[in-house]
Amino acid sequence: MFQSQEAIDLSERYEQGQRNFQEFQLRRADLRGLNLSHTDFRGVDLSYTNLREVDFTGADLRDAYLNEADLTGVNLTGANLSNASLIKIYLIKANCYQTDFSGAYLTGAYLTKSKFKEAKFNGAYLNGSKLSGAELGDACYDEKTRFDTSFDPQTAGMKREESKKKSLNQSQKPLELKLNQVVNPQTISLEKVLEIFNHLTATSHRYLGKTMTQKHWHSSRPLFEWLEEFEMIKSTEIRFKGELETVLSPTKIQWLQAWVKTFMQNCSQIVQHYPKMLDYQLVNALIAVDLTQTRESNSLQNSSDVATEKMNPLDLISA
Repeated sequence: MFQSQEAIDLSERYEQGQRNFQEFQLRRADLRGLNLSHTDFRGVDLSYTNLREVDFTGADLRDAYLNEADLTGVNLTGANLSNASLIKIYLIKANCYQTDFSGAYLTGAYLTKSKFKEAKFNGAYLNGSKLSGAELGDACYDEKTRFDTSFDPQTAGMKREESKKKSLNQSQKPLELKLNQVVNPQTISLEKVLEIFNHLTATSHRYLGKTMTQKHWHSSRPLFEWLEEFEMIKSTEIRFKGELETVLSPTKIQWLQAWVKTFMQNCSQIVQHYPKMLDYQLVNALIAVDLTQTRESNSLQNSSDVATEKMNPLDLISA
């Protein structure tokens, strides 16, 4: 069988005892059939890679990028793929016994006829995944796991794990907030806004990369001077340069809502399932705030707010 240069290089290093391959760039590589058990590929970009029948037993693939990779027949027994990006992967007829997919993005993935006995899907995104013929008996999930509404994990034999912080009297049904649900603006702080921004950034970064994510944030930002206090550092984390305010004014909340909604729409034009990858319980803490009862008076104190009084920023967002 013909082997690519990347496959030959990996195989030789593996035979020499090397197990840490975090420095490798393997996007679109052909690695089919390799033995890569108990290796460390944390954070490595394996998107679009041919990984058919690769042995990843016990491998560490945390935070790795495998978007649209072909993992048909792969062995992931005991592997750790927590927080990995597995969007639209072909994970068909694979052995995923006790594989950890916690927090992983499996949106639009093909998981047909794979064995997931005792696998962990806590906090994973399985929106749009194809699960026909998948063996999910004894696989775990929790209230943060995202499934299509038509999929019943209990019928599939999956086990729900309750969060330790969950109240004993709380409903067993996962909390699913709707976009039109009213949220009290007094609950919004800059710390919460930054948490939302960085959640959106992490989701976008997994599929669009750092450069495109930065461009979308800049192009989506409305012309409101206060918003320039937000900056993205090299790690793609978004920070606020100014003073952290205890309470945000309704005007500032409106512009933040406009920015977030525009950013989400721009990402959705490229990544079809982008909205389904988001934690709406978190994002709704900002975009579902009801400002109808808390509009600022006409006598706004600074010139920036006066300029915005003539225009509702949410009018800039198409329905």
